Formats: sequence, structure tokens, C-alpha cells
Amino acid sequence: MKRAVLVGSFGLLVATLGAAAVVACHPTEPKQASAVDPITDDSASPSGGSSSSGGNSGGSSKGGGAPLAQPSVGGGGPAGKAGKGEPTQVSSLASLMDNLRWGMSHADVTKTFTENGGVIWKDYDEKLAKARVGPEMTAIENEREQAKQAFGRSFIEFKDTPTGYDATGIKGEYTYKNREALMWITRQGKKRYFFFINDRLWKVYDEVPLAEAGVLGKTYLDAVNTMNGKVGAQGRVQGADPAKGISSTTVDWKDGSSHLRVVDRSGERVVAVVMEDNGTLGNLASLRPNKAEDPTAIDPTIAAVTKGGLSDPNAGKAAGSASAPSKKGSPPKK
Repeated sequence: MKRAVLVGSFGLLVATLGAAAVVACHPTEPKQASAVDPITDDSASPSGGSSSSGGNSGGSSKGGGAPLAQPSVGGGGPAGKAGKGEPTQVSSLASLMDNLRWGMSHADVTKTFTENGGVIWKDYDEKLAKARVGPEMTAIENEREQAKQAFGRSFIEFKDTPTGYDATGIKGEYTYKNREALMWITRQGKKRYFFFINDRLWKVYDEVPLAEAGVLGKTYLDAVNTMNGKVGAQGRVQGADPAKGISSTTVDWKDGSSHLRVVDRSGERVVAVVMEDNGTLGNLASLRPNKAEDPTAIDPTIAAVTKGGLSDPNAGKAAGSASAPSKKGSPPKK
């Protein structure tokens, strides 16, 4: 993809986020109690969903942040306000939903991908059309069935036990003990995660490789400008702010039902493109009543006992003993 020509002022530049932590990459999917099987196709990038490379990506810094300029000519739409206000409002993001809908159960999503004539089935149509009748065609059909079964097995719930996902770039996209779950699949050169709360689909998270011929370009800046063009407006730019749950530079938009954000993970040679249900976002506080435990927090029973500070019950006696004059016995009579 030819790099877009950037125009505009420096008023929308975001300071380089050198202090932002680069989230751990994961060349292979974390192993769970029931192993997750990878699903790939011939178009998948050799780097997989993410790379262990910690290098820069043109417009991005090692810290995960990047100065951003206004969109390329033809990007369309008004400029967003960097880090302020609301996400840039656009008319519709429906074209990015890939025929999914918010509120689908994980069984619905599984059926959409694995039923005869479904997403995975269609992925193999071209291969089968070119295959010779016999062993070659049978092998491709078996591969298709294995891919369908693997997708079903990718479902995992975030209950009490920590998972390997805590060491990946999607940490922070879910919580434990709040009836949350995910599924994932790798196809068309990107890894896609499906997030559920109360068995309702509310978020779709794509890890897209950054590459010279990649669909979103070679750098995070390329990806942002490509997305500006797709939605017809320049997104709002926000720098990393852990207090707000923003791990690295993020550009976002919204329509009447969905929120779209593009997250800088270029230190891992990927960019995250995330679609979320506005309704669920607005109710996350009530949907996540169980908060993460702080491993450094003081046990409540100990805190109750030590309220007001610690004191030594023998301290007073010791002090009195030290201040009292010493009594020496009379010298013995001679």
C-alpha cells in the first residue's frame, strides 16, 4: 500500500508516549485447561497475530505512542479534537460489522462460522474449486472440519482462575468473575477475538499485522489514515492514560450503536481495530460488579485490627521503668 500523504497542522499531534508500556506479545495462543487450537489460512501473515519484535513502526514509538497528523487528502470529515470531548461522530459503522450483530450468544456466533455455508465453509470454497477430486479434495475437506471444530473449542470463560491471556495484548479488554468470555479465530491475515458479557456479544477485537502490503499499511499512522478514509472522518486522538483504561495511543469514532477504536500496538507489529456496543459500554460499571483484587492490599481483618495505628501495649511500662529513679541499697555496715 502506498503511504498516504499527510496534511494539516501540528495542533493535533499527540506527544510521544515513551512511558507507555508495550504489552507482552504472544507468538502462540496461551494454553488453557482445554487447549485452544489455532485456525489459519493461506493468507495469514507469517508474523501471526503479533510479533516479538519490539522495533518501531515508522510513525510509532517503542512506547506504543505516536505523533499523529491530520488524515491524508481524501480522508474526509472534520478534524477530531485530540484527547478531548467525545469520539468523532460518523453516520454509520455498520459496514465494519461483517454481518455480526450485538447481543449474539456464543452459540449464535459459533453457528455463523461453522454451519454448512457459513463463514469457514466459504473460506474453503476457492481451495475446493481448484482441488482435484480424490485425496486432495478429501484433505481440504478434513482441514475445513478441523477448523470448524477448533473455533468451537476456542471459547473460554473468565472465571476465578487466571488465564494466559493476561500476558497478551488484549489484557484489559476483559475482567474476571463477571460472566465474561471470548472466542477467537485467525483468518484473512488477522486474528479476531469475540468478547461476551452474560453470553451476549459486545466487542470484536482484530489484531491486524502492520506490513508494507498490509491491509492497513506499514505503520500505525498508516492504519489511522486508512480508517479515517473508510469512515469518512478524522477520529479523536487520545494519548495513553491508564486512569481511563487507555494503554496506548488510541483514535476513535462512534455512530448510534457502536464505538470504533484503533489502538497502537506497533511495538508488536500489529494494530488493534476494536468495535464495541455503545449500550454495553455505557453499563460496564454495573455489568462488572466484581473488581480485580489488589495483590498488595492489606487483608481487611488486619486493617480492622490496626485501624488508628499500631501500638505496643508494653511501651508505657517500659517508659515508666526507664524514667523512675534507681534505688540503690545501703552500703553494708562494717
